[in-house]
Amino acid sequence: MGVYDERRVKIVATLGPASRNPETLREMMEAGLDVVRVNAAHGSPDERARLVEDVRAVAEASSRLVPILFDLRGLKIRTGPLTGDGKVGFARGGTVEVVNTPEPMTAERIGIDFPRLFEVIGPGSRILISDGLIELLVESVKGNVATASVGRGGHIPGKQGVTLPGAAIKGGSLTEVDREDLRWGVEHGVDFIGLSFVTDAADLRFARDVASWYSDRPPGLIAKIERPDALTNVRGIAASADGMMVARGDLGVQMPPEQVPRAQKEIIRVANEFAIPVITATQMLESMITQPVATRAETSDVANAVWDGTDAVMLSAETAIGQYPVEAVRTMGRIIREAERDGPIRTSAADQHLPDQSEDTLVIADAIARAARELADEAPVQHIVVFTLTGASVRRVAKYRPKPPIIGAAADIDTARRLNLIWGTRATAVPIEENPDHLFQVAGKKMVEEGLATDGEFALIAGSLPMTHVSGRTNMLHVRRLGT
Repeated sequence: MGVYDERRVKIVATLGPASRNPETLREMMEAGLDVVRVNAAHGSPDERARLVEDVRAVAEASSRLVPILFDLRGLKIRTGPLTGDGKVGFARGGTVEVVNTPEPMTAERIGIDFPRLFEVIGPGSRILISDGLIELLVESVKGNVATASVGRGGHIPGKQGVTLPGAAIKGGSLTEVDREDLRWGVEHGVDFIGLSFVTDAADLRFARDVASWYSDRPPGLIAKIERPDALTNVRGIAASADGMMVARGDLGVQMPPEQVPRAQKEIIRVANEFAIPVITATQMLESMITQPVATRAETSDVANAVWDGTDAVMLSAETAIGQYPVEAVRTMGRIIREAERDGPIRTSAADQHLPDQSEDTLVIADAIARAARELADEAPVQHIVVFTLTGASVRRVAKYRPKPPIIGAAADIDTARRLNLIWGTRATAVPIEENPDHLFQVAGKKMVEEGLATDGEFALIAGSLPMTHVSGRTNMLHVRRLGT
């Protein structure tokens, strides 16, 4: 198999100035890119539209289904600008005033562009600036001016990000700007929406309702876990999301950095239990922004995410603005393959039954998915083929981490494309047929033609009989040679 097929854990890569060129994008796909991430915080709507068009065109030319994750910016609080170039310094132990307007920043006074600032902070609150480089401890608030001591000092430029650990900020997961971006994403046919600063399942339900205003088949929702509150509510979030992201950058600012590895393992564990894909993100190969070789620590970080049970690992600045975007993807692929060298990573959470056992059809579908893994371990089958309407059947089978790769046979191209985020899965679109024998023949030939399988290989087939337009009714396992 080629580099595109043999990995089980997927690679998500962020596009930006370093990688938006179609030729670079093509090289990244050939190197192993599985999912494209487009950041709503960068580029105009027209620029992002061209990016989406290029991804679709390059993927089609490469005969691949590459889903697009459109990452909403969420509530981004920033300091005011500087009156000139350079940086301003804050000394540890010093005192500074903080106001809730974006006025220019000086060494004595910091403007923060968040009118509701003093509704959510007070004496004893912490204000972190520039990913926690600067730490301010609020001592008193009088009107719209706070006095704060500098707990951690340094030099920063203007318009830096501000984090308010522990602040009860409402509505941060879907701001007015996010709603416009969400509409843009739906209208341009992106496959997933990354929802920032999720607090609980209600944030997801609200975002899904908004997306449904614009389409009866909106994108899947990826909940970015960035706050301690989200960690507390992670099981409810997993039950409502189409996927989750371990957003380690914001987590490492909202909570002590030494707690992030434990949080990562917990988020992945819950996602594995609920059979939804999980992406591990932020600074995975950070040094490759400026150098062609990853550090040993970064290599271990990626491998440990694979061993934790993640479905995907993500490159951010490495491919968006880095000097070696293609090599970063290749490096990520090599690390994954080495981590998976002894076979699928089966965590204890992935081996648990699905939590939702409320309906008999769900219990049966879960049992069949588990049986597919056990049968594939014993029988000489080269693939597991899963026929699906929504992707749920594929997620169930992937949850149990079978040895053979999974081929998702979806009823339409949009669903097929989304399946390529899921661990161990490649997908194709196959029209629904009521005659199962004819369906298996047509689907098998298509999989061989598309290079997903070799003619004559044995496949374990999971699906439902009769094939209908009703999802969630997996009731069948069948062994067959593909292409025949």
